[in-house]
Amino acid sequence: MRIITALNDLDKQHLDALALPYSTDLERAVRAERLAMICAREAAWWGLLARWSYLSGAVDAIHGRAALRARSKCRGDARFWRDLAADWRARAERRPTSDAAGALSNWRELGVTA
Repeated sequence: MRIITALNDLDKQHLDALALPYSTDLERAVRAERLAMICAREAAWWGLLARWSYLSGAVDAIHGRAALRARSKCRGDARFWRDLAADWRARAERRPTSDAAGALSNWRELGVTA
């Protein structure tokens, strides 16, 4: 099945992205952007699998529910990595990061007040 092949490929891409260097702010941003893209693609494939599960009738509905939950988790992961990438990129460009970044926030370092 093509969906399984794609998900397996994304697993490999995910591991490859985790192995990227992350010693500088820019490297951390690039790594997080790559992980966000991979998680978004994985969410799309899980959504397709859920749709197929419900429409085909070939498998029990529980598989569709599981695929929907996997899609939701991947969407959340993609959002996390996308937000993290934006904060690391801001740090690399010496711009204020979001308040949501918590420990990553560099406002004090830049002399910016809320």
